[in-house]
Amino acid sequence: MEWYNYSMNIIVIRHGETDMNKENRLQGCKGPDMPLNEEGRRDIARLAEGLLIAPSRIFASPLKRTQESAQIINGRFHVPIINIPELMERDFGSLSGKLRSEIAPELVESDLEGRYDYHPYGGESVEDVRARLLRFLETLPLASDETILIVTHRGIIRILYDLYPADVVGEEIIPASKHVFHITALPKEQQ
Repeated sequence: MEWYNYSMNIIVIRHGETDMNKENRLQGCKGPDMPLNEEGRRDIARLAEGLLIAPSRIFASPLKRTQESAQIINGRFHVPIINIPELMERDFGSLSGKLRSEIAPELVESDLEGRYDYHPYGGESVEDVRARLLRFLETLPLASDETILIVTHRGIIRILYDLYPADVVGEEIIPASKHVFHITALPKEQQ
């Protein structure tokens, strides 16, 4: 695979906690569109206060939990928020809203390993999600002096870790977590 060279700093935030996160349920992009719970709002506000670099803009998934998180963060920065459907969580199909304990263990394991395929349930595969994420990444401005912020979901962040394993300063992907990517290349075939 060939790569185009450039440099950009991207701060990626996972949305704050929802009641479905707390219950260990699959939310996805077409399941119940839940807002943050009180703890989620507090955690995002605390994270926003700790951000040291002001972004030029915020890109966010259009789901309630990410929109609310982006608004809380933007209370500090007052920059444009741009809704990006490609940043939505994966579609779990008919499994949306179910407890993880209600799902076949081999499917949970393949999900944790980034090999999931929810097509049999009317959802997406990891390849589907990766393709839409790459469509978004190819639209980013190629400016090295710009820092952008993305508010998204665990599934998207996991794919970013797979795409850029050497270019990240991160932490565990839990609600209200921060992951900083210094992206230096995009795949040529995506340009």
